[in-house]
Amino acid sequence: MLYSFFRFALLFVLAVGPWMNSAASAQPTAAQFLQWLTHYTNNDIRADYNYDNIVSPADFSAFIINYDNPPQPPQPTDGWTDLNPSGNSRVIYVSSSQGNDNNDGLSQSRPVKSIEKAYDLLRDGQPDWIRLRRGDTWYESLPNWKKSGKSYAEPMVVSYYGESTNRPRLLTGTTRGMRATGDEVRKHLRFVGFELRPHLRTRDDAPGGIEFICEHEDILIEDCLISGYADNLQFQGDSDRRARDIRVRRNIITDSWAVGRHSQGLYATRVDNMFLEQNIFDHNGWNDREEGAEPTIFNHNIYIQATCSGIQVLDNIISNASSHGVQMRSGGVVVGNFFYKNAINVLLGHEDYVTTGAVNGNVIMAGKDIGPGLPRGMGIHIQFTNDAKVRDNLILRNGTDAGQSEAIAIIGDSNDLVQNLLIERNTIYNWFNNVVIENEGLRNMTFRNNIIYDSQNESPAVRHWTTSTLDDVNAYNNTYFIGGTSSWFRAHNSYYNLNQWVNVADESSPRTFSGRSFVDDSRTLVRYAQNLLLPADDDIVIDRARTMSRSTWDESYTAEKIVEYFKEGYKLAN
Repeated sequence: MLYSFFRFALLFVLAVGPWMNSAASAQPTAAQFLQWLTHYTNNDIRADYNYDNIVSPADFSAFIINYDNPPQPPQPTDGWTDLNPSGNSRVIYVSSSQGNDNNDGLSQSRPVKSIEKAYDLLRDGQPDWIRLRRGDTWYESLPNWKKSGKSYAEPMVVSYYGESTNRPRLLTGTTRGMRATGDEVRKHLRFVGFELRPHLRTRDDAPGGIEFICEHEDILIEDCLISGYADNLQFQGDSDRRARDIRVRRNIITDSWAVGRHSQGLYATRVDNMFLEQNIFDHNGWNDREEGAEPTIFNHNIYIQATCSGIQVLDNIISNASSHGVQMRSGGVVVGNFFYKNAINVLLGHEDYVTTGAVNGNVIMAGKDIGPGLPRGMGIHIQFTNDAKVRDNLILRNGTDAGQSEAIAIIGDSNDLVQNLLIERNTIYNWFNNVVIENEGLRNMTFRNNIIYDSQNESPAVRHWTTSTLDDVNAYNNTYFIGGTSSWFRAHNSYYNLNQWVNVADESSPRTFSGRSFVDDSRTLVRYAQNLLLPADDDIVIDRARTMSRSTWDESYTAEKIVEYFKEGYKLAN
């Protein structure tokens, strides 16, 4: 270690000495060198000035060049994408409070002021970075984005720096947050850790948040807060040049609205391979403070068009949508999400294109109506699919008793069949309408090991709109209880008790709830809030989730923990 000290001290003098008195080329001070040497001799990652996550002798020559751009303090990476500049990166620092566009932007001590200037300094096709100072506010948008990164391993990044726990804020007035259009493909881009809001928007404006309307690939949006646009996120390829490999992770996507047009939290069309993971999608598609922006049937938290493929919606909080929590017209995977106060929580399928997919392991609570004259309160809708799976979902405590509020509805017709459907290990608790098979378009459904419990509504556990679908269901090992009536099942206009149903529907080994109980079926979102020492308010958990960022992330306000809490309570104790 002593040898290393003297060796690097000599190298420092030889490398820096000739320029110490030169104003033309700034150099590290002796104090900065001694600080670096201390980090180096202690194998401290803060000596890593070539940013390769390894402390090595090569960091000395990198320090001589990059001394004014110290490595970012180590951050917890659990659940977050690990991003670091490469040796080829140009890093541009931007501060609205401390910057000047006459600076070169190449260090935290010489930031530029405007995002527009920073963008001009990025090199197309290179792994360059813009770092926005946390806690600062800009009254400008991101530019019309025409640049790409170098590769998947060396992307172009818009991120942050600084010690504040507040995201950089971009207040975009009446205009969009960012748009990418044109003929050139945009690829290898990362947008991380900032806030976008149209703070001067009126009812006459309809700006988008982040919009890719072109061929694009390998896009990451993570830890951003995007709120108040007509469409907060939009990904559109075209028929010849599709979009692909999109990842939207741990963002807060809220409060989209529009007057006289449709509005979505996220909209995607002609996209292949999209992951929506651990986000909060809340209150998108409507604004109760603007006349004409009331909830409609056309506006959703997540709207995936039939032209997409390879869509996965994993471990999100999806709440308070105008209409659908997630409309998966393309089919795909919907797993581990917490749905709350949506008019229709999940739609899987399309009326014109056969699709497939899986709706597994979600908790769906407290359905609602869209508005007066638009009753909904629906759980899972399946239409025009082949080989779809609905497994291990918990659908409980509906918030409306409207006549259309089915927990699971199979919607097919003679032209658009639902075929080879598996529904197993789901629990439906006090939802109102339970399992409804509409029309005649069902062929070969397996319905097994489900629990349907309703102590409040006297609605059938299973209802067939027509008797012609009875032979298309293979049902066994299900558990039923409907309070206040013995008419637990319905086919067309006839009602049946359990013994009659066994003969009519040829169901095998059904069980009643006699002698059985749930572990704790008093669990509600109010109880969950109280367990976190919060007030007894059924909205406060979602409200807290909306405030999270990487700096303040709390697993208690994630879908994973909420789903775990309810599933533990609503499993059978015996």
